[in-house]
Amino acid sequence: MSNIYKLVVTLTIVIQSCLSYSIDFEDYDDDVAALLREYQQQSNLDGSYTPSILTYSVAKASRTIVDFERGMIYLNATTPETLRDAIIDVVLTQIDPSVIDAQTATDFGLINEETNKPFFWGQVLDHKGKPISKRRAALEFANFLLRKKTFNKDQFEVAIRMVDAHKKIAGAKYVRYVKAACQEYKIPSSVVMAIMETESSFNPLARSRSNALGLMQVKADTAGRDYFSLIKGYKHTPSSNYLYSPKNNIEVATGYLSILSNRYLDGIKDPKKLEYAMISSYNGGAGNLWKSLDKSGNKKRAVRRINQMSTKQFYWFLTNRHIRKETRDYLKKVNSRKEKYLVI
Repeated sequence: MSNIYKLVVTLTIVIQSCLSYSIDFEDYDDDVAALLREYQQQSNLDGSYTPSILTYSVAKASRTIVDFERGMIYLNATTPETLRDAIIDVVLTQIDPSVIDAQTATDFGLINEETNKPFFWGQVLDHKGKPISKRRAALEFANFLLRKKTFNKDQFEVAIRMVDAHKKIAGAKYVRYVKAACQEYKIPSSVVMAIMETESSFNPLARSRSNALGLMQVKADTAGRDYFSLIKGYKHTPSSNYLYSPKNNIEVATGYLSILSNRYLDGIKDPKKLEYAMISSYNGGAGNLWKSLDKSGNKKRAVRRINQMSTKQFYWFLTNRHIRKETRDYLKKVNSRKEKYLVI
């Protein structure tokens, strides 16, 4: 039986055979099939490129995929006993980068001394509807899941569904960091929380294909470098370890939002239009905003055009005429999610 307090996990290595293995998705429930399909299409040997999906494997004996967006944990293993251990490990594990080394995750399983709770506490409930924090309860839950499971061939696997409010519980872990950063940089906390949910679904170890990292998907060589140069006053490119820390990630991202608002987007007079422009530029860059409004990308003409629009017209323009479809959809998502964080 694995020792969760000394568990050696490699976050960035996924078994090659798992990636090339042809999965018959008809064998799975729709949400599990969607998770596996997305993982198979959006991953390589370094793991998933989808920021809301975290993958890790243990000594080539088991694999765990956590979907922070759908609220799904999928596990497979070489034996039922290894699968039982994997279930225990994931419900008791701590994947907070402030506790573990985000590069090697050699301390998976350590309990956060500040909260004294596993990472998924409250997000995953046992068969009695209770949160899991002790090994005995985790073992009982694992045994319950396996008793109900019929395995096909040599595929030992199980899916665990998080509670409906899993995102609310996950996001609550970072509210204090958001409040502190937003107070310092004068950015609405509802905007930062909505961006965080949209970027990573509150996966602190999120990574994209373009190597954007952490909760708010900060790129070290762009937003990270701007933050240190323009706010801290010295040239520096933050390390991945630095950006995987939730506190640092939120600080840098919020600082960068203030740079967008006060520097790159200066001249936009209406506060609400400035907010829309800031959100869009966080995703697509200020340059693409100007190009959307002026063919040559002239900032002065673009800003003049923005100031001549009503707030409603500008929002329509960004969500229908921005040159990047991803940015059009991004603003819609962030704006719709912002409402639930207004009380923060």
